[in-house]
Amino acid sequence: MTHWAWQAVPCPPCTLAESPRFAHGQWVWVDIQERTLYRLPGAALAGDPQAPQATPLPDEIACVLPTPKADEWVLLGRNGLWHLHKNTCTHVQAPPFDSNTHRYNDGRADSQGRVWISSLVDARTPASAGLYCIAPGHAVLKVPGLIVGNGLAFSPSGHTAFLSDTRHKTIWRCHYNPLTGELGERQAVKHYSDGNARPDGACFSADGSYWVAVLEGYRLDRFSEDGEFIESVPVPLAKPTMPCFGGPGLNTLLVTGARPSAEHPNQPGFEDASLVACQTPYTGWPEAHAHPVWPAHLL
Repeated sequence: MTHWAWQAVPCPPCTLAESPRFAHGQWVWVDIQERTLYRLPGAALAGDPQAPQATPLPDEIACVLPTPKADEWVLLGRNGLWHLHKNTCTHVQAPPFDSNTHRYNDGRADSQGRVWISSLVDARTPASAGLYCIAPGHAVLKVPGLIVGNGLAFSPSGHTAFLSDTRHKTIWRCHYNPLTGELGERQAVKHYSDGNARPDGACFSADGSYWVAVLEGYRLDRFSEDGEFIESVPVPLAKPTMPCFGGPGLNTLLVTGARPSAEHPNQPGFEDASLVACQTPYTGWPEAHAHPVWPAHLL
């Protein structure tokens, strides 16, 4: 049985920490509501504690994606797609929805570098959000009828995609063709019917396991690529939002979280923690690099 020796990551408390990534030797995450991006050297969670570098953002950025260039990142938020070069953000593409009522939420690059991103509805009704694939100049709707699109991850084999909807409390899996970018029919993996627990962000490990944060569930749930439940992993955060494997050996598991509440406090010793991390016997699957088609002035 794995011993989960969680430690709080020393960083400013976040209102809504999300989209943790490990790429180019560094950890990156955002505080959506405070419009801040944090960066931390990869060794900082392995016995070399450092304060993260904070970068103010011009939008409610919810998703951060690495590109092949270490100093360039894709950012997606309420007002669409952005290009981040070092500390400078440039707006690239407007969203396909009304940003007064919707925003981009959770996404990932596939093995071919396509940018996939889901959206959410601020009012949580109607089910007018969706999953999009970014194309030059516009976004193509691939899965309609979502409320809070989340949990997108592509398996190491490249032929399975998982997707969830936090408000629908459901995780789906589907066949994926990485060559054509086509998603197959969705199949339900899990519907959360007990209490407030519901699926949030997720990632894959190298063994083909899908790890999903269970918001207000104090845990991660782990599934096989076929959708079979494997185990639940307790975390000291009441509202974990997304896991991410990284570090020098890709065996450090970092979990971001939303601000705890009186009804759902963090575990003792982690009262004000926004991120926790631990060493694991598992190896992460490297984050795919996004290959966006930037406007000429950004190249």
